[in-house]
Amino acid sequence: MKKLLIVSIGLVMAATAQGKPTQGDAVEPKAVNALKAMGIFLRDQQSFTVETTSETDYDLANGQTVRMQKHGDLHVRRPDRLQAHISSDRKDRQFFYDGKTFVMYAPKLGYYTRVDAPPTINQLADTLETKYGLELPLVDLFRWGTPGAPTDELTSAKYIGPATIDGVQTDQYAFRQKGVDWQLWIQQGKPVPRKILLTTTDDPNRPQHSVEMTWQFNTSQPDSLFTFNPPKTAAQIELKQQNAPAVSQR
Repeated sequence: MKKLLIVSIGLVMAATAQGKPTQGDAVEPKAVNALKAMGIFLRDQQSFTVETTSETDYDLANGQTVRMQKHGDLHVRRPDRLQAHISSDRKDRQFFYDGKTFVMYAPKLGYYTRVDAPPTINQLADTLETKYGLELPLVDLFRWGTPGAPTDELTSAKYIGPATIDGVQTDQYAFRQKGVDWQLWIQQGKPVPRKILLTTTDDPNRPQHSVEMTWQFNTSQPDSLFTFNPPKTAAQIELKQQNAPAVSQR
């Protein structure tokens, strides 16, 4: 899947748009303003937990597309604490950040890596991508509404209407930009993303990636939650620097 900004949910503003919107497309101010309001709200939240269920399409060598599911949870205490766990039937990863060090642990494999980290989550996300080619889980939650997510890359933005996601009232929006169509469901009354659906349009198979999110705010999160204590059987390995594109943890 193409790397994008949300919610990552991995997201929606990374591609560079070419030219003007095509005939019939329109960038509606209501849809763009909804993105901006969501970004402002998310930046104001100092402590929160997000539980996610994601489904991603992958192409097999024979051309068939299969869909894989992952579950995740993210604990955040701004500006310098993060803990995440992303798991599926085939992969299990845990992430710890305490403002000084970043750890990624693979419990099924028994390996972990530890590196010095910058003093904020946003800086950590940038460092992991540029230095190690690694994408922090749900990294886009920390970039909504920042200069890193320019809305002028949109070629279409439309309000679809009200919708219900897991019993929660939301507003559904549809967006287009070069290489990707995406839909976003924003909770009414508290502008957080409840679901995002991405469709890669420059791939003939049009693979999709979706994420559903459940939020808790003002959560109590002790320092111990963000500290990694390696099991005696775990072995430390080096996280090598690389120039490859960031590896998504979705």
